[in-house]
Amino acid sequence: MFNLLSKLFESRAIATTLCMALIVSPAYANDEVGPNDLRIGLGLGPAFLQSQFEPRLQSEYQFGGAFFGGFGQMPDWSYSSQSGQNLRIAYLRNEWLFELDQKSEYASVEFSSYLQGTFSNTSVTRSSNHTGEYSQNRTGLILGWDALHESSPHSLYFLIGFRSIREEFLNEKTSITGLNVSGTEFIVGGASPENQSLVQANTAYLGMDFTYQFEGPFALQLRLGFESGSGDWDETDLLFGLNDSFEYRKEIGAVEITGLELDLTFKHEINLDWTFFTSLQTYQTSVRTKEVIPLLANSTPPTAAQVLQDVALTYGGAEHRGRSSALLFGFTYSYRFW
Repeated sequence: MFNLLSKLFESRAIATTLCMALIVSPAYANDEVGPNDLRIGLGLGPAFLQSQFEPRLQSEYQFGGAFFGGFGQMPDWSYSSQSGQNLRIAYLRNEWLFELDQKSEYASVEFSSYLQGTFSNTSVTRSSNHTGEYSQNRTGLILGWDALHESSPHSLYFLIGFRSIREEFLNEKTSITGLNVSGTEFIVGGASPENQSLVQANTAYLGMDFTYQFEGPFALQLRLGFESGSGDWDETDLLFGLNDSFEYRKEIGAVEITGLELDLTFKHEINLDWTFFTSLQTYQTSVRTKEVIPLLANSTPPTAAQVLQDVALTYGGAEHRGRSSALLFGFTYSYRFW
C-alpha cells in the first residue's frame, strides 16, 4: 500500500513539473532570444591626418599677400607623432544596441609661412616658423536596432544618435619681420607663446553597422556613418615684438559641419570573454564658417586696409575639408548577463 501511494505522488510530481516547464519555458525563451552583453573595447594605433585648418590658413596667407600687392605662402604642414584611439562601451540587449563611442586623433605639426606686402607706406616682409599640437575628438551616444535579429548569425544595425566634435590646433611661432619706411629698414624679431584655432560642434548622426560572422571565431564588421550639425569657431593669434610692439587678432563666429566615417574591423574571438580586433577607420569632415567677426588690437592702431583685409578674409561661406585615418589594434571584453 505504501509503495502504491509513493508511486502515485511521484507520478503527480513529475506531471506538475512538466506542466510548469511548458508554461514557463516559452516566456523564458522569449526573454533570452538574443545577446545580453556589456562590451568594452579599446584600440590604439598610428594615424594619418590632414586638418581642415591647414587649407584655411594657406588661403589666408595667399590672399593676404595678394591683397596688399605682394606675396604670401604657407607650404604643406609636416605632421609627426600621429596616433589614434577608439573607446567603445556597448550594451546589447536582444535586437537593441546602446553605445558610447569615443574617437581621437593627435599629431605634432610644424610648418613655415612667408608674407610680403605694403601696409600704408610701409613695406613689410615676414617669415615665421610654427610648431604645435593638433587634436580631434568625436564622442557619440548611439542607439541601434538589428534588422537581422533571430533570422541570421549576422547582424545589421541601423544607427541613430548624436555626437560632439572638438578640433583644436595649439601652436607657437617665431617671426622675423623686415620693415622699410621711406627707405629706412628695420628688423624686428617676435615670438608668440600660444595661438589657438578651435572648432566645437554638435551633430546628428545616422549610420549602419553590418557584421558578417564566419564559421569559427572570426568576424568582419563594416560601419558607415554620416553626421551634420553646427557649432562655434574661435581663432586667436598673438605676436609680441622685441621692440615692445604686439599684434593681436581674434576671430569668433559660427560653423556648419558635416562628416562621413567608414570603419572596417576584423575580429578574432579568443574566448567567451575576450576578442582581438584590428580596425581601419577613416573620417572626412567639411567645415563652413559663417558670421565670423574679426577683432584687432595692436600697439599701433590698425589701418583701414588692415580692417578691410580682415573683413575680406572672414567672409561667410568659406568652406574647407579635412581627413583622418587610423589603423587600430585592440581588445574587447564582453560580460554576459546570462
